[in-house]
Amino acid sequence: MAGLASAGRGRYGARVGIYLVDIGPDSWAKDEITFGIRSLLDRALGERGLEPYPGPDHESAPAESFEEKIAPDLDGFTELCAEHGADEVLDAALFVPVLFDGVITLPVGNAYDEESTRVLSSQRLRDLVAPMAYQIGLPVELARGPLALSTSIEDPVAFYVAVYRQAAEFSLRHGCPMGYI
Repeated sequence: MAGLASAGRGRYGARVGIYLVDIGPDSWAKDEITFGIRSLLDRALGERGLEPYPGPDHESAPAESFEEKIAPDLDGFTELCAEHGADEVLDAALFVPVLFDGVITLPVGNAYDEESTRVLSSQRLRDLVAPMAYQIGLPVELARGPLALSTSIEDPVAFYVAVYRQAAEFSLRHGCPMGYI
């Protein structure tokens, strides 16, 4: 995750560092966190024969939110991703609940890359992380809520596997994208 060293500001207020957060209906509609990528994503999905992503539903917006600080050392997790052929997890800056293969690269910057945004399907994220979770013996039930994993998991590898599994599940459960701020 080259470049994950900037600060972000979003609906969560000022934060120091990089956070992986859910992008709610209002933020998605206003492009506050996504830096204007909605139309580019819809075009890219159309080129793959898929319908545009309408964004999270206002009527079923979750009462809870997802927020985890991306802080522990990535080395062990990077190795685990390489071992499982899951480098896409590290490359993506946006996860959306639309099923598609591979990664979509959009020609617009994001919170940590000024040139492009790589988008990964939340379903694909879940599938890529599942064998890693099994390998390290990650429990099925984990703490939920803002910064719940940051405060409850000390091992960096387990932390990242848990974060990305929880992010994928949250995205799919609530139909919302996940991104970095």
